[in-house]
Amino acid sequence: MNRKLPVAIVGIILAALGVLPAHAQDLKAMLLKPANGWVLEWSNPDTGNRGVTEAVFADRGEKVVATLNITDEGASKAVVRSCERNVNIAAYTISLDLCRDSSLVLIFDPSDTAYPLKSKNRSNNGYVYKAKAKL
Repeated sequence: MNRKLPVAIVGIILAALGVLPAHAQDLKAMLLKPANGWVLEWSNPDTGNRGVTEAVFADRGEKVVATLNITDEGASKAVVRSCERNVNIAAYTISLDLCRDSSLVLIFDPSDTAYPLKSKNRSNNGYVYKAKAKL
């Protein structure tokens, strides 16, 4: 019998029960650690549009949520839109919808200490994202 099949079945059961594998637990701890949250820098290479979304991740029992604030790039840095979204965490990725975009997948890159989370592909609205802990 193929040994990978029982492991896959256990993984599916644990995921259904809300239990995260070890790497996902580490990623969750990393998301929750910065008290000031994270800065998601976004840009659209086609249009030149760019901006910043501040994200604070919180543990809500069986789920993690992100409180998102899109800030104006002007001198005021005023919040122009806020929302709260559920976060899905896997071994090396997080995925979530944003206030004005959807289906964002950020991949953890342990070799990049400045921006450890980056999108590999463009989002539904054509944006590229990278995230760093907010100082």
